[in-house]
Amino acid sequence: MLGLVLPLLFAQPLAARETLSVAWSHWPPFSQIAADGTLGGLDVTLTRQILGKAGVEPAFRNLPWARALYLMERQQLDVAMGALKTPERERFARFSAPYRRASFVLLSQRPQAGEPDGWQGLTELATLCQAKGLRLGKLRGTRPLPMNEECPALGQASEYNSDDRLLTLLLAHRLDGVIMEWQYARYQLGASNAIQCQVLLHQQPVRLMFAKKAVNDEALARIDAAIATLPSPDPAFAPPRCRLDATRHPSLSTPSAP
Repeated sequence: MLGLVLPLLFAQPLAARETLSVAWSHWPPFSQIAADGTLGGLDVTLTRQILGKAGVEPAFRNLPWARALYLMERQQLDVAMGALKTPERERFARFSAPYRRASFVLLSQRPQAGEPDGWQGLTELATLCQAKGLRLGKLRGTRPLPMNEECPALGQASEYNSDDRLLTLLLAHRLDGVIMEWQYARYQLGASNAIQCQVLLHQQPVRLMFAKKAVNDEALARIDAAIATLPSPDPAFAPPRCRLDATRHPSLSTPSAP
């Protein structure tokens, strides 16, 4: 009898573990501590819904993204939210179907009345890509679009350790533009009209990423089925209106691995 029970135990990793550890970090409006002290945000809410429908209870752990990847690679963390599927990560992880899309944009400061607009002459993407002297910044370690010979101006963007730092430098006129996720910038700036979107770079599908030992095929199918039942995205999370749209240029808008 024991010989029959043991294979069943090891054949269903998710069924044997009704709780999965889920990494989160402060990344409003996707994951954050609310005023009442509870954990919330779009990714947290969707993850609870998805895993709940699949019969799993999430146990959230506050971890920096780099630490979460480190632990997942060693099968010491079960789930990461808002993940990009890459061949490198597929060595140690499995991915759900996409559950939302992230919009990456190039933002600039809006000129004050009477001030010249340094972006006014950049009316085409090709012109912007070949522009000289633009002081651009992006988050360290990210590649929100191919940084190749087709767009050297974007490829030469300096790297900084936080998106908050990027916004600070932009508003202080120490950067001409920053590459970042639109919803995070929108949340941080609130109702401010201080920035404008120059380029919609791409809309990137994001997924739940699972340690390979955390889920099997049947469990992942239940999770994907739960994702398929999610309502249509809130219009509030639509991409902004930008002067240029790189998504109409597939060679530039296709995201590459971070």
